[in-house]
Amino acid sequence: MTSIPSHDDDAALDPRLAAQILGDGGRIGDRLSPDPRILFGVWGIAWFVGFGALWTTARTATDVQPAGWAFAVFYALLATAVVVTIVHVTRRSRGLRGTSATTGSMYGWSWLVAFTVVGLVLGALGRADTDPAVMGIVSTALPCLVVGTLYMAGAATYRDWSWFALGAWIAVMAGIGAMTGMPSIYLVMSVAGGGGLLVGAFACHVAGRRGRGRP
Repeated sequence: MTSIPSHDDDAALDPRLAAQILGDGGRIGDRLSPDPRILFGVWGIAWFVGFGALWTTARTATDVQPAGWAFAVFYALLATAVVVTIVHVTRRSRGLRGTSATTGSMYGWSWLVAFTVVGLVLGALGRADTDPAVMGIVSTALPCLVVGTLYMAGAATYRDWSWFALGAWIAVMAGIGAMTGMPSIYLVMSVAGGGGLLVGAFACHVAGRRGRGRP
């Protein structure tokens, strides 16, 4: 016997309802994935201000070495960016289950592991009486390379090409900055590295507003 279509059947086939469900699912996914505006923004500020302070003091010093207060500012901002990244990624991962939750947590903690190792390597170079110019280049390029690599890894984890493009940009700028030597590397990483991150944060913000239909 053929059944008479009910109102519920019509609703289930309503394209507008299906589009709304898909849209809600996308917004839920956005809330569970790391917000690139936060990650790009916090690292952009840390690098733009931190490297800017290093370059400002190094270019006026006779030995091309930044002032102690500039290093203090830079490393404080760097530590803040690492903590914000770990907290943000792990909190977003709490809303996930199974493999996705594990992946998010592993990615968040990989930042702490990577920068702990960076600190150990730089400490070893310092104890080995490394030439100050070499130490300046390595201590700048190495953390930037790590950040760029982690962003590209995050792109593979969350399937986000904007992360990959920005990570590749940071890694390339670290290489170019190293080639310019001291103290120009600080300026390159401040303007191109930190500035690029801030531009990326703004672009993600604009794209997000357009995706939600805001003017």
